[in-house]
Amino acid sequence: MKALTEDQVAGFRRDGFVFPVDGLSAEEAAAAVECLERYERDTGEKVMATLAHKSHLPFRLFSDIVRHPRILDAVEDLIGPDILCWGSSFFVKEARDPGYVSWHCDTYYYGIEPRETVTAWVAFTPSDRVSGCIRCIPGSHLAETAFDESPDADNILTRGQTTRDVDETRAVYMPLRPGQFSIHHECTVHSSEPNSADFRRIGYSIHYCPTRARQTRYTGERPSAALVRGTDRYGHWAPEPRTKVAFDAAAAARMREIRDGFIGRRRG
Repeated sequence: MKALTEDQVAGFRRDGFVFPVDGLSAEEAAAAVECLERYERDTGEKVMATLAHKSHLPFRLFSDIVRHPRILDAVEDLIGPDILCWGSSFFVKEARDPGYVSWHCDTYYYGIEPRETVTAWVAFTPSDRVSGCIRCIPGSHLAETAFDESPDADNILTRGQTTRDVDETRAVYMPLRPGQFSIHHECTVHSSEPNSADFRRIGYSIHYCPTRARQTRYTGERPSAALVRGTDRYGHWAPEPRTKVAFDAAAAARMREIRDGFIGRRRG
């Protein structure tokens, strides 16, 4: 094991999640917040509205974070040494905002097989029960689940994906300090409540899969991913470059193109 204990790995296999794991320093987390706030000042756009699906592509900082050795060490303990980062998104809840995330699981929307994908969720600001941290249903990754699509103005998931028959009394809340992260299996049913705190709750959702996994549900252009550790012996994903400048406008345009195409294929 590189980062997790044997008990943590066993708990992940049983429950579908592990937390908290120490990752970024407090200074690195603060630098991430500053980078996002600078982006909003410079562009006049909100992070949640524009930085989705492959939000690491335009930024050197976030290209580095998806490759952070402490994060990858923990991911390697769970899915092996050959790792792709195929996506990343920011989840921002404004202070005292009613926005929430309904109960859902990710794999059914992403269409990646085998179902061995994980999300590392990195806290850039405090994420706790007051500010609306993630909560998970233990063991839900081991069973098939059904869901409905019921859009709601306050649901951060725009399609309103909602898993049926969730027993919320079993939910485990996963509080994190800035720089810490959790990992959940992308079949794990999870959600988060509104932010009742006086500050923005900012988290970074990074999607990893082993290189043997492929995206099977969508047709057309071969999907792309960044090889962040190990070797890709399969070639299911087109390689993505690592951003070396603070902000790359061309990479931002590519991010938007991929995001819009991905959303369009899902709706189609």
